[in-house]
Amino acid sequence: MPDQNHERLNAAVAAHLPIAIEAQEALTQAVDVSGPYQADVTQGLLTISGRPLRVVLLGTVSKASNTWLWSWANEGFSAQLPSVAPVSKVTQFAESWGIWELGIPQFSIDGVVDTGLGPGASVALLAAPLVGATAFYTADYGTGLAYFGIVDPAVPRPPAHGYTFARRIMSAVELMPGHARSQVLTYASVHDLRVVGGERQLKVHLGQDVLAVDFDEQGRIVSIRGSLGAAPLQ
Repeated sequence: MPDQNHERLNAAVAAHLPIAIEAQEALTQAVDVSGPYQADVTQGLLTISGRPLRVVLLGTVSKASNTWLWSWANEGFSAQLPSVAPVSKVTQFAESWGIWELGIPQFSIDGVVDTGLGPGASVALLAAPLVGATAFYTADYGTGLAYFGIVDPAVPRPPAHGYTFARRIMSAVELMPGHARSQVLTYASVHDLRVVGGERQLKVHLGQDVLAVDFDEQGRIVSIRGSLGAAPLQ
């Protein structure tokens, strides 16, 4: 039985927060998430406020046991369904990332960090980009919560821009402080951005924009500065 410490999972959730924040913004711009939903896992369709979206089922959380069950391990669905099969990709990261929760069918979410949407949402925000989803959606079905990854072209991942970069990073820092460097590096990695620098400064290249993120001796961000559409920083 794996060690029930969620420390590495929680750190990965913190690192992915900037990506999750912008992804959820993209979802809310595409559809009214406050409206009713209908889910058809067999067809891989989630209809929110009357708008159908292509989805994968990431997993479910039982309200009774407070456990997460990956969709590929859910006996109620075929693991070969197009809306389920891609989710098994998360197991490939279990060993390399040292996150045991990605490699087992079911686990307790007691101790999983809650960034405001519940600990199940924290697992979902980490899993979504690993399986090619942009955002995630939480569906309450009474006895539990189902978490869907949005893979519909109507909700593309927003491009990284210099004028939104600082807001994404600082919003994540406010929600989960103490992970600033990993939040910058993970955001850059998902967007395939060039990053150079050392312990006290990282320079992030966003097309024509170059932003320098300065850290203090404790790894906290003290400034984000640079040029927008101008020459790179010296």
